[in-house]
Amino acid sequence: MNSMLKTLLTVSSVLLLANCNRLVKEEAYLEAESTPSLKVVDGKDMPRTSNNLNIPEVDARGSKVAPDSRPPEMAFARRRSEDENVVIIESQGMPTIEIFNDKDAWDLMIDDHGYNWQLLSEDQENCQATFRFYDPITEEVSNRNFFKKLFTINSNYVDRSGEYVLTCLKLPQKQQIWLQTIDFEAPSSYVVDDLFIHIYEAATATETAATE
Repeated sequence: MNSMLKTLLTVSSVLLLANCNRLVKEEAYLEAESTPSLKVVDGKDMPRTSNNLNIPEVDARGSKVAPDSRPPEMAFARRRSEDENVVIIESQGMPTIEIFNDKDAWDLMIDDHGYNWQLLSEDQENCQATFRFYDPITEEVSNRNFFKKLFTINSNYVDRSGEYVLTCLKLPQKQQIWLQTIDFEAPSSYVVDDLFIHIYEAATATETAATE
């Protein structure tokens, strides 16, 4: 009985000390007072607590209001023959065909380039020829009926039809043919590819053996 009573007294003492310790720790919080509210300093704004950001005003008009929805202009196709005698490159900002074989650049320029190209004038002395290009996509769009035009993205298609100039330069080691607009600017890659494919195929075509 004495040992049992001693154990109970020990446990009671431990619990009493724990409660006293907790009460001592909590006394500081019970006696704490609220801090004074913030005051506005002269010439200063109160801190923003709404987490809202002001949308800046944009002073722009016309095409600057929204980004252009048209896709960027693609680069024209570069080509290089297996023997590297005919290459399509960009030279001084202009699409250019360089020829290292015995094909004559002038003959290649005034050759038939397909239904969409019409020769308007030629100046062999200056190795220059002017062509009229008829954009086949524009013709296709114009031939569609009214309802098809309503549901097509080609309604904003830019007509590439117009006059273009082919110029050649004959050097001792190579010949060059380049294409530009009538205003001496780089043409659309679509126009370049449509024309240069004909010149490239003619420049790389193997000569037929002479018949007896």
